[in-house]
Amino acid sequence: MDTSGYLRRINYNGVVYRDLATLRQLLYNHVFAIPFETLDIYNQVPILLQTNFLYQKVIYDNRGGYCYELNVLFHNLLTLTGFDVSMVAGRLHHCNGNFGREFEHMALLVKLNGRQWLVDAGYGDFSLAPLSIAPGEIQSDGRNFYQIIDNVIVDGRAYLAVAKWNASKQDFKIDYLFTETPRALGDFHAMNEYHQTLPESHFRRSLICTLPTKEGRISLINNKLIRTENGKRQVKIIHGDQRDEVLEKYFNMDLVYLI
Repeated sequence: MDTSGYLRRINYNGVVYRDLATLRQLLYNHVFAIPFETLDIYNQVPILLQTNFLYQKVIYDNRGGYCYELNVLFHNLLTLTGFDVSMVAGRLHHCNGNFGREFEHMALLVKLNGRQWLVDAGYGDFSLAPLSIAPGEIQSDGRNFYQIIDNVIVDGRAYLAVAKWNASKQDFKIDYLFTETPRALGDFHAMNEYHQTLPESHFRRSLICTLPTKEGRISLINNKLIRTENGKRQVKIIHGDQRDEVLEKYFNMDLVYLI
């Protein structure tokens, strides 16, 4: 993998030191430059969890991806630049209050200065900064507050959970469960197939593309362009012939490579 090309893709021009400041900047640049998007799943284009395939799509062809794609690539970048990083499995918290399947989500753990940090470049609207695995400690990425919760029991098994502050409910709401057990890429192949092929997969039913902005966030959800700026939300209906223009203008996609 060409690390210099990857760093250019995320607009990182500095030296890559193996320290927390660099890790923070790499993640910050990554989530601002590369969108979380599910266009291939929506268009029934197969996603292969192979580094060369993902590098071509996301880095060279100027696309985005979902959790497996983006975190696999970020895992490789961090490994090649000297970080101690591992892939971990997560279970998403669904709107009905239940949790999804094992390996439904991929995140990263980085060991640095005697601590572990949760790093996630592939969730969508998530922390812009690494989160210390320090249960109970309230942490901020500059926009939102997060908390790692330990010993969350689901289906008779103990997990860590990452929760985000919900201002309307005045409480922390769990985004997903995870464990600190290192996983191999092959462990995620079955769920990658599930997300792409089974009718009940949320990603098969919804086209999603989202990026943070300096003022908030911009998202394309099916035919709705949603812009949040300084806490104010605007929704615009996008017609089919406008989609490519929106993707190019707001998400920096090179439409030559879109199906």
